[in-house]
Amino acid sequence: MIFLKEFSNSIKSNISQIDVRSRVNNFAQRAKNDPRGVGRELLILGFYIFFAWTYSHRLFSPTVSAITNLTRSVMFAEEQLNPSFIGVEAVTIRVSVAMLIFFLLAQNDFKSLFDPTNWKGWIVSAIAIVIAAIAPNLVAYFDLSPTSGLPLLLLGMPIMIGFALSTGDLQLIFSGNSNKFQLLRTGGSLLGFLMLCIYGIDFFPIISEDLPRTLSVLFVIVIMSSAYIIGKGDSNPDDMDRRNSAFFFTTISPLILYMVTRILFLQNNPDVNAAARWDIDWSFMDSANSFDMTGWPLIPEFGEDSRWTFYWAAVINSVRASLLAIVLCTILGIIIGVLRMSSNKVASGMATVYVELFRNFPLAILLFVITTQFGLSFPIFGSSEAWIFGSNSLETEGLLYASRQGMYLPLFELSRIILFVVILLFVSAVMRYMQRDGVDDSNQAVLRRSGIWGASIVLGLAVILGDYSTPVMDKVRPEASGSWIFVEGSYFKVTLMFSALVLGLTLFTASVVSEIVRGSIQSLPSGQIEAAVSLGLTPYQRLRLVILPQALRSMVPLLNSQYMNVWKNSSLAIVVSYNDVFYVISVMMNNVGKLIPLFILLLVTYQAGSLLISGIMNLYNARVTRVRI
Repeated sequence: MIFLKEFSNSIKSNISQIDVRSRVNNFAQRAKNDPRGVGRELLILGFYIFFAWTYSHRLFSPTVSAITNLTRSVMFAEEQLNPSFIGVEAVTIRVSVAMLIFFLLAQNDFKSLFDPTNWKGWIVSAIAIVIAAIAPNLVAYFDLSPTSGLPLLLLGMPIMIGFALSTGDLQLIFSGNSNKFQLLRTGGSLLGFLMLCIYGIDFFPIISEDLPRTLSVLFVIVIMSSAYIIGKGDSNPDDMDRRNSAFFFTTISPLILYMVTRILFLQNNPDVNAAARWDIDWSFMDSANSFDMTGWPLIPEFGEDSRWTFYWAAVINSVRASLLAIVLCTILGIIIGVLRMSSNKVASGMATVYVELFRNFPLAILLFVITTQFGLSFPIFGSSEAWIFGSNSLETEGLLYASRQGMYLPLFELSRIILFVVILLFVSAVMRYMQRDGVDDSNQAVLRRSGIWGASIVLGLAVILGDYSTPVMDKVRPEASGSWIFVEGSYFKVTLMFSALVLGLTLFTASVVSEIVRGSIQSLPSGQIEAAVSLGLTPYQRLRLVILPQALRSMVPLLNSQYMNVWKNSSLAIVVSYNDVFYVISVMMNNVGKLIPLFILLLVTYQAGSLLISGIMNLYNARVTRVRI
């Protein structure tokens, strides 16, 4: 009784601090003085409440239905008659794992892991992990109703946790530093809600009559109160960050719960055909592939290798086309971007025409135009006119053969290419060691570095050109004019499909890269360049010491997006009939019929590539932004 009396006094004290009567009087006075303004505020508030209600109710309704269908057991003669039944534990495990991940992100205790002795920093996250681990067993033990208690617990508890996060009482409670009001406000609310789900659902039938309505009311109350507290802006930065994280956690919870339960229901759909489509099983990828494709350096064997081998070969095809396009579009984009700022009207005009032409050209149409016209510009295969450099008198051997079947290049030894790369890496390491105390950008130092790099490249090229084979043509049947073939092991072939894809991606993306370069350079204050000129810096020194360190700060994040666009736009390789990952998986879908697993595999592939590019560019951006100006 003493505890309840103290809690009642705490509530009265907090209510008295709010001064309800004064707030009501102020609102009435405002409504009298500015009825339009108050009406507009009430209208906006009503819209927010309506939006929150509609958002939550539309998501909670199918989620409650899915949980009920997945956990309601209908047994007859020891046979399960509910085709969607997977059990309470299975549903609880998936929901708990999903919400635990987002709870840990909202709690943001990861820095505390580097200091394990500071147990107060990570105790809440540790207890959350333990609770998520034992939750399936606890839910199964209490045998909650699949139509009322269980949906209310699984869907309402994340809302209550969001409320607890916004108060910031959890860490104080688990560390033993909370007062009675905080203990009862947060701990009592969570425990009371848990008891309501387990024991009190039968005593309050109005709750279970319409669970989506009940959950939506709870969601609107928590989300609007959190928004009001955040909107006041009278908290310190740490409290504001915590409340913003809690607000986001509460807002996103209905969507996450809907996605988890929806996927589970689709995988266990009463419709057998629908359930088969959502059966996430990639065992069919272990079987032999039913079509052939070209690839390099991984060359899959038709009829022998599994679909996984063909998939990885297609991924490598996409990667090498994207990487080459990224390098080329960067070089071309920088050149075009600089030319647009040139005082030469012809150069700047041509650069402007290029940018406006290719930037407004749909990429799919550009690839179609290239693939239809690119091949026609080359002679037919077997023609002597296809030799471009260094053909012999019989026109059966040369350096470069470009025909409508592809370009045949000299074949260099892999070991010599690796040695060339090793030489460049060694020179780069030596140069970094020499510049450990700072970079010397004087004219003599620039000439010395240029000479070292030039000599290294010449040495590497000499190593590569020391032993190589040139393309050699042979006529299988001397009497047949169309029986020309190239001798195996004498050439390296670049298909026209690969060339068309790289050319299209390069031309399209370079037009955007050039604008990024131009805008980043022009955003610099003119005084920076004038100061560099007044100091007597050479054009190279101005570029190296003044322009690039500042321009790269705004250039790199934009280039990051464009490089990811190159990777994703490579999926249009189907226009030029290039065997990229999108094309290969599309053919697999038609042959196998496993649309959902293959679409998920395709999604993961492009997502992984985008994240890898983003990670590399973010590391480079962190290095650039470390440079002090």
